[in-house]
Amino acid sequence: MTKSLVKEWLRMDSMAPAWVGSVFLFIHSDKMDLSALYQDPPIRLKIYKALKLALADATGGGGGYEILKVYESVFGLQLKFTEEVKCRKFLHSYKNDKLHQALECHFQNQSIPNTAFTMELKAGIVTLDEILNDPDSCIRHIKDNEPNHLRDDDISRLEEDIRRLVLEYNSNCQSSGTLCGIDAEITSAPSPLSPSSPPSSLSPSSSSSIQANGSPLRSTDSFEFQGVLFDDHVLSGQDHYIFAKFVGRNWKQVGRILQKSCRGLRDPTIDNIAFEYEREGLYEQAYQMLLKFIQCEGKKATMSQLIRALEESELVGVAEQLLNTSNN
Repeated sequence: MTKSLVKEWLRMDSMAPAWVGSVFLFIHSDKMDLSALYQDPPIRLKIYKALKLALADATGGGGGYEILKVYESVFGLQLKFTEEVKCRKFLHSYKNDKLHQALECHFQNQSIPNTAFTMELKAGIVTLDEILNDPDSCIRHIKDNEPNHLRDDDISRLEEDIRRLVLEYNSNCQSSGTLCGIDAEITSAPSPLSPSSPPSSLSPSSSSSIQANGSPLRSTDSFEFQGVLFDDHVLSGQDHYIFAKFVGRNWKQVGRILQKSCRGLRDPTIDNIAFEYEREGLYEQAYQMLLKFIQCEGKKATMSQLIRALEESELVGVAEQLLNTSNN
């Protein structure tokens, strides 16, 4: 063996991540044939987008994992983890049904019908569902199941398709001034604030129920917007989706208002989100910002807080979209 070859192997080894493992996630449904749906190229891209967004929810985004392969015969995917902390977050989300909920939400948002399903998690021949109460043991099996192949060519093509869509829609945004994002279904979102719609404010009776730090008192379960009373509630998956869909490039402005009462959004968090998800586009950046807010605030992440931030940002049109969808 030549010295140059030895040096090259050592160089490649030094570039390899210190922690690597993989897991197989199988998705079963009695109401639809995911394998058959995945054969249709347009539906395939929708399913892949739903999987990516759900995994970002489950791991907190920001890398540390990737999809290596999607298996069509027994529908499932192989995930590679390069950060143990992201793997632990994934396991926690899986155990507590957060991944399941995220998948159902994103499948529905991608107009994939009958998304009720069950999941199974394996590391090699070990079924992790049976030992989820022992996360350390799960981590050991996942690390032992280190992948021996690169990302599948089909996955690379899907990733390229998503990047192309992002570039196309961002180009349309810049050329036409239309708010748009990563979703291929978003064609022309309305302007967040029309000239004839001046920003409104919460009524005096509503504002009297606000604490000094700007967050609502927990005894308040309703709020007023443009003369109409709405029931307050913790932000749902649908609220999350609508916000990211319509807020467009104004998401940073909303985030900086929310940070007044949310420590998790303090600088430089917002700038980091913009940098990490720049390639994914405005939709994903807005989605991740609001996800951070929801994760940090929990039950305090309410519709009234978000509407108040949108009003302060003079984004009444986005607030109307949220409240019309919620009311319906």
